[in-house]
Amino acid sequence: MALEDILRALEEKTKARVEAITMEGRQRVKEIMTDVERESAHTRRLTLKKVEGQVRSEATVVVYSASLKARSELIKAQEEVVGEAFRIAEQRLLALHQDESYSRIFEILLDESLQYLSGEVVLEVREDDRALAKELMAARKVPYSVSDTPLEVSGGLIAGSADGDVTVFNTFESRLDKARDKLKLEISSALFEA
Repeated sequence: MALEDILRALEEKTKARVEAITMEGRQRVKEIMTDVERESAHTRRLTLKKVEGQVRSEATVVVYSASLKARSELIKAQEEVVGEAFRIAEQRLLALHQDESYSRIFEILLDESLQYLSGEVVLEVREDDRALAKELMAARKVPYSVSDTPLEVSGGLIAGSADGDVTVFNTFESRLDKARDKLKLEISSALFEA
């Protein structure tokens, strides 16, 4: 073999080897690109899931916050309505002692109070109700006394045992306070059960 033949054979071998390496390189580049695309798609999916989770979480917080705010506004409105109703009731109670039915109402309050007491009874009443209290107690034949200190209320009375162990508050204000507490509980129950 001549030198030219050796060189040509070497060149062909080198050329074949270069083509094989180039082909192998191209194949490897394709594999790497496929891996990169797969990894990129996986990363995008993970990022998208993470963003979706954050958006859902933020949306839940916004909805919950709006719900709490709406409930708070509803409670506030209910309390305003109840407050206004009780202001009107208080105004009517202030004028009730001038009504002709007041003596009957006072009598009912007195009888309710006497159910909880035995023995001598001490009454606290408004100055204007002293005569009415004495008249009603005389008819009941129960030992009693009327406090010298007039009661500062719109109507009704406070009755107690002589020893001070039992006291019954039966004034318009005390009854209104009890009704207010009960009504607030009913409103709260209705709101939070809904």
